[in-house]
Amino acid sequence: MYGAQEKSQAYQALSLQIIGLQVILTITGAVVAYFVANLQSGISVLWGGFCALVNVCLLIWRMRTGAGQDIDANRQLRLMYRSALERFFVVMGLLAFGMLRLKFAPLAILLGFIAGQTVLILVPLIRGIAK
Repeated sequence: MYGAQEKSQAYQALSLQIIGLQVILTITGAVVAYFVANLQSGISVLWGGFCALVNVCLLIWRMRTGAGQDIDANRQLRLMYRSALERFFVVMGLLAFGMLRLKFAPLAILLGFIAGQTVLILVPLIRGIAK
């Protein structure tokens, strides 16, 4: 079995892979949107990718702080719900701010956000295939 240090290093490597791939995918999507449409679309895709990055960073942060705790299932469930609500409101606030206040293109923002979120699915799949 793996020790605590090996698990921590593997978790940190996975976190860095997710964040790195998300940044690369967001920048690539923004460049494509810039050349296909215009500068506004490229910036909007960047904003959506930024929102997805914030979501993943909050998720990683919460998972890291909760990993070392020895708590019962009821408390763990409450912490999970709290984390989900925190991420939901932060991300919705950022998306709304980008669409309503900054006047970015809503469809491009959503496309950037969805592209960023797909990394959460792709990285475990790629790691499973590579093994």
